[in-house]
Amino acid sequence: MASKNIIADLNKGEKLTGTNYDIWHKKMTFLLNEQELYEHLTTIMTRPSRRDLEVFETWSKKNRCACFTLLSCMHDDLIGSYEHCATAKEMWDQLMFDFGGTSVTRLRSLVLKFEMYKKDPKNSMTEHLRIMSAMIRDLKNAENALSDEQQVQTVIRSLPDSWVSMRQILTHNENIKNFADVSRHVELEAESEEATRATALFSQRGKRHGNWSKRKNKGK
Repeated sequence: MASKNIIADLNKGEKLTGTNYDIWHKKMTFLLNEQELYEHLTTIMTRPSRRDLEVFETWSKKNRCACFTLLSCMHDDLIGSYEHCATAKEMWDQLMFDFGGTSVTRLRSLVLKFEMYKKDPKNSMTEHLRIMSAMIRDLKNAENALSDEQQVQTVIRSLPDSWVSMRQILTHNENIKNFADVSRHVELEAESEEATRATALFSQRGKRHGNWSKRKNKGK
């Protein structure tokens, strides 16, 4: 019960975003020590002989607990990049490699990720903008605050190729001054596209139903 309370308390606070790795690392070390799971971040157990299977199963259960704890204390945008790790040690080491470098290295990585980011087709436009907002926040926390113009232009570049005409319109729209402005325009356009698709789908279904009714009446 105590361990569950600790997890709950940590989850209420700031989760790993990438720029807060150092303090997050200290918190996780404390938490996993309290849970008696820290050893799983430093060792890997190979499958033992049949007679030691019970030992292995116990280790596997604790490893899953350690993985769950690490993932539950990450920002949602990071979980997908680490949930595939087979062991807690693999996840721990990868996180250290990705975020535990020098400040200059982390900053360069954050800037490159933001500038090259493109909308994932499986994400809604709202989710896409939320991810970009989180990147802007991470850069600000790393003492690299972007200008409004940089934020706007990067968001426009991140839009799908199918939005080529809209990208041009947004680029030359003098009313778009900051991230909030471009987000509002982009979300309105996305909603309009979704409404158009829904109307077209409804119309298509109506035509199919009408054709089916005609064929049914002819058969009488």
